[in-house]
Amino acid sequence: MTDRVATSPQIFRPDEMPFIERGNGARTIPLTTTAVGATSFLNGITTFEPGAEIAHHTHNCIESVMIIEGEAIVDIDGAETPLTTHDTTFVPANIPHRFKNASSEKRMRILWTYASADATRTLVASGETGRIDAEQQSAESLQPVVEHVEIEVQPGSEDAFVAAAAEAAQHFQKTPGSRSFEVFTSHEQPSRMRVLIGWDSIAAHEHFRTTPEYVKWRELVGPHFAEAPRVEHLRSAHKAF
Repeated sequence: MTDRVATSPQIFRPDEMPFIERGNGARTIPLTTTAVGATSFLNGITTFEPGAEIAHHTHNCIESVMIIEGEAIVDIDGAETPLTTHDTTFVPANIPHRFKNASSEKRMRILWTYASADATRTLVASGETGRIDAEQQSAESLQPVVEHVEIEVQPGSEDAFVAAAAEAAQHFQKTPGSRSFEVFTSHEQPSRMRVLIGWDSIAAHEHFRTTPEYVKWRELVGPHFAEAPRVEHLRSAHKAF
């Protein structure tokens, strides 16, 4: 856990705060985050448009969600349960789950809380993991970022992976918000690859994960993975020359 210093008391007014597009009709407003001094938990609000849903995922810590508006369906480890306003879930770490709006006409909103300031989200379909607070830098979420992907490929498939990644580059190039795409290999460990992808914002990257272009990328490079890739978002802190 990184060291953090709590700041002064604050009042959050969600209707006046920026939101992050999650794709598929869902958007999130971060409230208590590490950026404002949180040291032991995170929370925020996610709005689901009619019929919207998010992908199956897990977290590395406990999550509790309260329905604060509308009707929802929660899928916890394959079991679906209808929920209404003020119903609240408790999901232990590493349990696959997702929420969806049960209505095709009205929006649905949830208030979520993670029991750790170092909470992560892992997408079940891809195995990709990212820190929640990386998504929650409200003002910064609209700034350019570089997606850093560390990939261990199967020994002997290095050239095949690079060829597949080169073919996949077109799917990034045609995606709104994508700025650049480059593949690096380690001189010391040839099976260790780094893919650096420039995005207009974290939100642009999150939206990409909901598109057919993302599916094509995974279909091309996924067969060469030795393990699930590790993903983080980078911003330039200093450039000397």
